[in-house]
Amino acid sequence: MLNNDNNKRSKFLHSQLPLVAIIVVAVCVYLAHKFQSSALTDTGVINGIGNSCNFVNETCEFLIDGELAIATFSTMPEPEESVTLKILIPENQEIESAWIEGVNMYMGKIPVLLDSNADGVWSGWFMLGGCSEPVMKWQLRLNIKDKESPNYLYFVTQY
Repeated sequence: MLNNDNNKRSKFLHSQLPLVAIIVVAVCVYLAHKFQSSALTDTGVINGIGNSCNFVNETCEFLIDGELAIATFSTMPEPEESVTLKILIPENQEIESAWIEGVNMYMGKIPVLLDSNADGVWSGWFMLGGCSEPVMKWQLRLNIKDKESPNYLYFVTQY
């Protein structure tokens, strides 16, 4: 009698095993998707140094001494592709230097080669290196002349 009950339970559990496996896989896929998508919407990378913004549709607006400044990409950056950057800053300001650094993975300092075209209009280019991260967070550091703290502009690339 006891052996018969064990056989019935065993057959029932074996019949439910595919359903349990599907549920476990679905939960794992959901959690992986949630983790990946949180990397794109995470704004917790701002570290409190200077003024900062996140690029949206290739544009980023930020303040320098309370005055509006705008940075624009020619196209959204992709690894190993040349990207043109245009920055409009208040006319009385000057960019000393600019470079890009990886936030979630060390990629060194990638120089942004900027030239002043007119009062407050700067343009230049850069090229990001390829890496193994599927979603990479980057920060563009702008050092403004005679300012103690830099401005940070954040963007994301994904494969």
